[in-house]
Amino acid sequence: MKTMYPDMEAIITANKIVLKEIKVLKADRHELLAGGKPKIQRVLESVEGVQTDIYGKATILLIGLVKAHAFASGNRRTAYAVTKEFLLHNKVTVHTLRGNIESVMKGIREDFYTNDEIMEWLKGGEIREFKR
Repeated sequence: MKTMYPDMEAIITANKIVLKEIKVLKADRHELLAGGKPKIQRVLESVEGVQTDIYGKATILLIGLVKAHAFASGNRRTAYAVTKEFLLHNKVTVHTLRGNIESVMKGIREDFYTNDEIMEWLKGGEIREFKR
């Protein structure tokens, strides 16, 4: 089966949707930051170019989008939604993720977790609690 990847427009659309559906801050707004498209493109290229299984690719996608900070608001929520959709489109079971997802996303942003820890979490495993 050929791997299906998100494209630039799907990621931009995902940001619009998560900001509408998952309100966190009153000031949340959809805006692609200057340099946002090249950042997203680099993430997509790295996901497509890596030789690993689907969970490895999902891990790189999640980390890459969180760290790219391509949008004014909702970067972590967008990364999570896009990664989940990536797994679903590729017919992979999306497990109920353990732990506080918002906290895990902050931990990813701050390099608290290794790629292996994130991959195991995406597979439905445990993940240690994020602490600053």
